[in-house]
Amino acid sequence: MQHADLAGREVLVFGAAGALGGGVAGAFLAAGASVSGVDRAEPAAAHKLDGVRYHAVDVLDDAAVGALFDQTGPPWAVINTVGGFAPRRPLAELDPAELTGQLRLNLETAALITKHALRVMQPAGRGRVVHTASRAGLVSAGSGFAYSVSKLGVLHLVSMAADEVRGSGITVNCVVPSIIDTPANRAAIPGADHDAWPKIGDIARSFIFLASPAAGLVNGAAIPV
Repeated sequence: MQHADLAGREVLVFGAAGALGGGVAGAFLAAGASVSGVDRAEPAAAHKLDGVRYHAVDVLDDAAVGALFDQTGPPWAVINTVGGFAPRRPLAELDPAELTGQLRLNLETAALITKHALRVMQPAGRGRVVHTASRAGLVSAGSGFAYSVSKLGVLHLVSMAADEVRGSGITVNCVVPSIIDTPANRAAIPGADHDAWPKIGDIARSFIFLASPAAGLVNGAAIPV
């Protein structure tokens, strides 16, 4: 559905080759935004959306992320759906490599995206940054430590960035899903009631709201879905 506030506005969607990112990119496209999708590799031709411009960028490469923003200029909104999952294991069996990997994949990527988004948005005096956190960052029961602490870091990043940009015309917020109905999550938890899980299209509406000009008074929010 066309969203008058977003029509023609430049939106960068990070993680656009994934299930959530692809769905969110499609929702912004349908809202009339001018959408660029970013991921480590471009999606296969069959999964590309007509009308979305794709960029292959390693989001863990500070210089590469910076070069992308220099190339595209200050977008109206930056949407970050990059992330990975690690299941629960007892702390007595903590894998340091898994912890480092989750912190890099979930928190470091979000920090680098925020760094360069704000670098180009602040001179323009406007913009929206929307990250993806997780309920696991707030509720530890049943969550794996490596995943949980990395998503908690994203929540803290959003809070600190929101403090920095308050009153500037820029906002930084995040969407906090419990779980998302994706093929990967269905495969990971085959016995769950998948029909009851939140659908990507429904979650995408929260991203669209937070990225809209109408949400200018919402800053530092963590919206549960």
